[in-house]
Amino acid sequence: MKKTCLFALAALLLLALPLPAYADEPAKYNFASAQGDKELTVTPGGEVRGDLYFYNIDGNRITHLNLEVGQAPDNWEVAVEPPLSETQVLVSGLPVTVAENLYVEPWELLSEEPQTVPEGMVSIKVPGRGYTMGKLAQVVIRVPESVALGSTGEITIAAEASWLGQTGAAAVKQARDFEFTVTVVSESEEFTEVIVDEDGNGTASTNGATQAATARWWPALIGGAAAAVIAGVVVSRRRAAKKRALR
Repeated sequence: MKKTCLFALAALLLLALPLPAYADEPAKYNFASAQGDKELTVTPGGEVRGDLYFYNIDGNRITHLNLEVGQAPDNWEVAVEPPLSETQVLVSGLPVTVAENLYVEPWELLSEEPQTVPEGMVSIKVPGRGYTMGKLAQVVIRVPESVALGSTGEITIAAEASWLGQTGAAAVKQARDFEFTVTVVSESEEFTEVIVDEDGNGTASTNGATQAATARWWPALIGGAAAAVIAGVVVSRRRAAKKRALR
């Protein structure tokens, strides 16, 4: 029993100690990120998500990230997932509570895309360097049904990275903004393109619009065809009259 207690105490002491890489090397802070599509589309009353990726291949300290909405249209709902929460951290054995959206631990650089990905992480391609593991944050954007088609909204996400010092407080901080442009489009998946002239008439390049344009010009086509038929009848009657006169 005594040996078991001593072993458990020793294990706790080891867990409280900083990792060798942390203790022996000078602190290296890394706030690496990548953004998905910056230009997004959404339908009235719909939802769209923007992706933000964070990774840590050049640092030897855990990067703690706080993300918040810096700018958004007044009547739009914008939120960040995962939401702000509390993380329990041991800093050199000292318990600390950190308010953050997520944290990114140092990870090695891989030459090939990994076949398995740990739960809660994503595989990220680092241009010109290879692959690594990181974390994904999503910006969830919901727009009201009343928003007019063609409207655009500018979304800014303010990100702050911090690294803890020996006392558990943030010793270093770095800030960065991510911007998205969201355009409100029709729910229909059919693409239409119509050229409108000065009189407001249109010629279309797709089936649905072409039918509408054809319907607009159909009366004129019928009128022209009817006039041609009438002219032909008149000419035929005149020729018949001339033949009778020659007889």
